[in-house]
Amino acid sequence: MKDEDKERSERVIKVFKESKLNQRQFAELIGVSQQLVSAVINYTKKPNETILLAIIDNIEGIDPLWMFTGVGKQKNNYVPIKREEESPIEHHIKKIVRDQFEELSDGILQRLANIEESIKDSN
Repeated sequence: MKDEDKERSERVIKVFKESKLNQRQFAELIGVSQQLVSAVINYTKKPNETILLAIIDNIEGIDPLWMFTGVGKQKNNYVPIKREEESPIEHHIKKIVRDQFEELSDGILQRLANIEESIKDSN
C-alpha cells in the first residue's frame, strides 16, 4: 500500500475510533460492508473516494480536504450525524442495493487494476 493510501486509512481509523461505533455500526452508517471497513482498518484495502465521501456525509464536522488529503482542519470526538429512523423494509432494500453496488464496484475496480497491470507489463 502506498504511503498516501496508508495515511488515508489512518484518517479513516481516527474517525472510526472516535465515533465510538463498532465495525458493523460504522459500516452500516457509511453504507459499506463490515468486511470493507475491516480491510481498510487493517491496511489490506485502500479507502476509495466512495468510502471517504460516505464518511464526510455521515459524520459531523469532517473537513473534506482533511479527509482526502490530510491537509485542513481535523477535530476530536467525531460523532455520527443523527438521521430519522428508517423502516425495516427501507433499511433492507438499501442494504441490498448497497451490497449489489459494492459487488459491482469491486468487480470494476479489479478489472481496471488488471488493465493497468497489463499495460505496465506490455511497456
